[in-house]
Amino acid sequence: MKQAATPLLLAGSLLLSAGTVSAQTTFRLGVRGGANRALTTLAAASNGVDGFDNVSGDKSAIYAWQAGAVAEVNFGKLALQPALVFSQKGEKSQTALSSRDSGFPFNTQQTSTNRYNWLELPVNLVYTLHGDHGLQLFAGPYVALAVGGRQRGTTYPYYGPAIDTRPLDFDNQVSYGSDTPNRRLDAGVNFGIGYRQGPVQVQLGYGLGLRNLHQASPASANPGITPFPFTHDFTADAAYNRVAQLTGTYFFSL
Repeated sequence: MKQAATPLLLAGSLLLSAGTVSAQTTFRLGVRGGANRALTTLAAASNGVDGFDNVSGDKSAIYAWQAGAVAEVNFGKLALQPALVFSQKGEKSQTALSSRDSGFPFNTQQTSTNRYNWLELPVNLVYTLHGDHGLQLFAGPYVALAVGGRQRGTTYPYYGPAIDTRPLDFDNQVSYGSDTPNRRLDAGVNFGIGYRQGPVQVQLGYGLGLRNLHQASPASANPGITPFPFTHDFTADAAYNRVAQLTGTYFFSL
C-alpha cells in the first residue's frame, strides 16, 4: 500500500511545483513611447589634410522620438522584455572642404540635419528590485531595419571673389541598398536603469550601435570615379549609432 502511494505522492508534488512555477510566471503586453537624443560617431579619417585638400567634419546630436509595443515574460524579479518600436535616429553634421588643386581657392561648407527612421527589435533582460516595483537594471541586444529618412540642410560654396555664389538649400530622401553608401541593417546593445510601479515603467537607457552604417559607395569602390579631383567622400568614413533614450511603458495584464 505504501509502495503504491509513493508514486501518487511524487506525481502530486510535481504537479504542485509546476502550478507554483506557472503562478510565478506572468505575461503582459504594453505600449511604449519616448524621446531619443541621437547622434552618430565620426571617424578620425574625416579630419585633417587629404592630399592637397583640407577636409573636416563634425557631428552633434538631434532630438527625436520612438513608439511601439512591448511584451513581457516575468519570472519574479527577472523579466524578458522584447519590443518592436519605430525609432528615429540621426545627427546634425557640419562638413568643410578647401582646396587649391585647380589653381584657384575653392571652399565649401555644408550643414545638414539628418533623420533616419528605424524599425527596431530590442530584447532586454530586466531586473526589478522588488518584483512588481522598485529600481531596475536592464540590458540586451537589438537589431534594426532602416525604413527611410531625410537629409535637410544648406551648402555654402565659395570659388573666389570673382565668382558670385549663393547658399544652396537641399531636402533629400535617404536611400539604402548595395548601390548606395548606406547600410539598411543595424545591430547593437541597449543598457540602462529604470523604475517600475505596478503597470508603469520608466527607463533611461543608452543604445550602442556596433555596426558601421556606411559601406563603400560605387564611387569610393573605384578610385577612378570622382566628380572633382578635390572631393572627399564623407560617406566612406565609419559611423555608428549612439542614442540616449528616455521611455515610458504601460503594461496590460493578459
